[in-house]
Amino acid sequence: MLKKLFAGFIVLLFLPIISFSQQSLTLEQAVRKAIENDPSLENFRNSRQIQNYNISTTKGFLLPSLSLSGSYTRSHIYSDGGIRIIQGVPINSPSQDITRNNFNFNLNSDVVLFDGFANTKRIDLEEERVDLIDYNLEYTKNNVVLSVNQRFFEILRFEQIVKQNEDNLADSKSQLARIKEIFDVGRGTIGDVYRQDVIVAQNELALERSRNELSKAKEELLSVMYEKIGSEIAVLPGEIKSEYETEELEMILRSVGTLDQLANTALQNRYDYKAGMKDVELNKINLDITKRSFYSPTVSAFGSYNINADAIGDVLDNRTASYGLNFSYPIFQGFRLDNNVQIAQVNVNIRQEELKIIEQRIRLDIQKTLLDLETALKQIEIIDRNIVSAEQDKLLADESYTIGLGTLLDAQIATTSLNNLKIERINAVYNFLILKRVLEYYTGILKY
Repeated sequence: MLKKLFAGFIVLLFLPIISFSQQSLTLEQAVRKAIENDPSLENFRNSRQIQNYNISTTKGFLLPSLSLSGSYTRSHIYSDGGIRIIQGVPINSPSQDITRNNFNFNLNSDVVLFDGFANTKRIDLEEERVDLIDYNLEYTKNNVVLSVNQRFFEILRFEQIVKQNEDNLADSKSQLARIKEIFDVGRGTIGDVYRQDVIVAQNELALERSRNELSKAKEELLSVMYEKIGSEIAVLPGEIKSEYETEELEMILRSVGTLDQLANTALQNRYDYKAGMKDVELNKINLDITKRSFYSPTVSAFGSYNINADAIGDVLDNRTASYGLNFSYPIFQGFRLDNNVQIAQVNVNIRQEELKIIEQRIRLDIQKTLLDLETALKQIEIIDRNIVSAEQDKLLADESYTIGLGTLLDAQIATTSLNNLKIERINAVYNFLILKRVLEYYTGILKY
């Protein structure tokens, strides 16, 4: 008795630790963790910060530059002297041993006054690139959301399959017990007992496999959340039901809308399409900058202030200040500037064609998903009809075997067929629900 009480005390002591070691997650919590931990999203955030620095640098080009330079030079001149012939005339050159110092300081400044406003357009270009990074960030985030949704629904699917396999195993064990009773009263054979025991073993294996698939599905969810692999988690379905009637799924399908409606929604919401439009806009700005550099002159102002002397104390005695304007206009650069304009125009055309490709792919993905949803619903309807028939077959086969008019094999085949149909329906229903989430992703409304 004391041992039992002590064992119970130990269980109660460690129960809180066991309970809190398993993390329970709703779908929203799983999505939030994935977004917080995904390194690709963090890279986009870092890229955005770098782009803000690029904007600041580009704005700085509008301001005058200012640089200060200085130098110190020490030179030694030594000569023995003597007679030297210079242009045929002998000249007596005295010996020399001279050391000279030179101190020089220079302050320079220059600024572009006019370049066809290309410099201000470059600021616009860099600011627009921030939007492009944001669109790509949101598009990648939507991919993460879809991935988490798919893994989450997979876990719910395998949980239902595990429950169904548990019911199947319980039913087969109950059937085994009845067969043993029939054998004990002399109405059955030992072969029937063995055959039913094989069915029990098969159901045990099916249950273990489904549990294994459930565990692997949880590891997949941990992976996309970038959480520690091997952690214990449980998912909370929330508003996601465990069972759906066919009529409910049919209402869901009817409410999704037509292809044109969904495509229009996608073009308004999809961040990859917005990124494509932004890319076209960026290339148009770049084309404008290239044209301005080609057709517009550049006017800049400069100024400098220089002091130098042989002694550091005399540097202010020799000062030079200069300032002025520079003007340049490209007349001929070996077709380089003209080619740059043509290349920029071609890049605009390429991005516009790529945008058409994105739009066509969006419509194709939506249409294919709609067709898959219709097929999935039809599959569920057919499975439901087969289940009704299989339930009657099982009932008839069980009763026939019980009164001795049928064989155990007939009862086993009917039971296996019904169990397989129930699992097939679970797979079909969750395939439908996942396809619905995929359609929401393609239309751009599955976001966080």
